[in-house]
Amino acid sequence: MAKGNIYEFTLETKEKRKVEVERKNKETGETETVIQNKTVKLPVKFLIKKPTRRVMDEAEAQYAIEMSKNIKRGIVTKAMLVKKYADTGGTLSEEETKDMVRKLQESNEISNKIQLLTATDKNKNKKEIEDLSSRLLVLRKELADTEMSMQGVYDHTADARSERAMLLWYTIQLTRVIQEDQEVLFFKGLLFEDQLEDLYEKDENGSELEQKALTKLMSVVSFWFYNNQVTQEQLDEFLKQTDE
Repeated sequence: MAKGNIYEFTLETKEKRKVEVERKNKETGETETVIQNKTVKLPVKFLIKKPTRRVMDEAEAQYAIEMSKNIKRGIVTKAMLVKKYADTGGTLSEEETKDMVRKLQESNEISNKIQLLTATDKNKNKKEIEDLSSRLLVLRKELADTEMSMQGVYDHTADARSERAMLLWYTIQLTRVIQEDQEVLFFKGLLFEDQLEDLYEKDENGSELEQKALTKLMSVVSFWFYNNQVTQEQLDEFLKQTDE
């Protein structure tokens, strides 16, 4: 696998193509070449690129934009829901609730600080931004583990909706498909809104290849997001378990 990729995989598609076939002429006994329409299997290779610092910064900005939109719509945040559980006695213990609130607050503070450092002087603050981003990934993984144990209680919070939107953003930005030996964007469109619409179109009305690829892409990006140092082999095993 190329160093700059998170994951690579190949799917097969079927196409009707004109192919040359040699056959023996029954009348003359000579071998002749004829053109026939045949259904052939063709490999289609997909790549998920490793995000650059710019892409990760833009992803954080996308998350912040979505959070703002969701809060304006009146959708509660995880912190608000956690507090509600703490007040009414929810599924988490008092210590677990306090720990989750602390992690949520730290996560928001780090996200805001990354945006500030990036806007101030991204090159000068590169090391600090990288350290903060690593810590943010750890916090999000720990929060995700806690949420899994609560069986989707937070699926409809502003945070969860914003995170899903960010994962879609990563999927669109990082996915490439090989066409004529060239890497090209899998999702079409000049603007993100157009690319997102193309993703939905592929999901709802796409070919078997497109829908199969999209399912795999979303699974890989989601797993990578919470396990930043994941390898191709680990992703293969994860996808195998998912299929089973």
